[in-house]
Amino acid sequence: MSLLRGVDRTVAMLCRWGVILAMLGLFVLLLVAVVGRSVPALAVSGYDEIVELLVVWLTMLGAVALWREGALYRVASLEAALPRPARRALALAQQLIMLGFALALVWWGWIFLVDSMEIAPFLGIDKGWWYAAIPIAGVPMAAYSLAGIWRILRGGADAMSGGGSLIA
Repeated sequence: MSLLRGVDRTVAMLCRWGVILAMLGLFVLLLVAVVGRSVPALAVSGYDEIVELLVVWLTMLGAVALWREGALYRVASLEAALPRPARRALALAQQLIMLGFALALVWWGWIFLVDSMEIAPFLGIDKGWWYAAIPIAGVPMAAYSLAGIWRILRGGADAMSGGGSLIA
């Protein structure tokens, strides 16, 4: 159990700091672009490629963080209006659909990554660094969905509380 707690904390920390650093990077790039209009010496070459990279990772890491907390694909007012057995069935259906989506991200993201032969024109690096975010994010998403399914089937006290925490 302590191993799962450590993995869960590590995923949370990586997502949190990844999102923070990507947002900070985007903010700095935006600031440099605005100031660069007045001071041409501050112009950033390859700006678009760096923004693309940061946005992809920001989006995927943010999605993992929200997935972990159970904050995606929920309509709390609908859940509250349903009786407990229906809420449980809805929670199970949600987790199964989310698991299918996460597995599709892993499978098709991997195929997309492997088939990609694109090189970023200015930076000159493989765009696989962009595309890797998709299957990498899909793995913890699938793990959290499996944990959520396990909690619902086990019937724990907080089985319908949302997230698929690995330790609940």
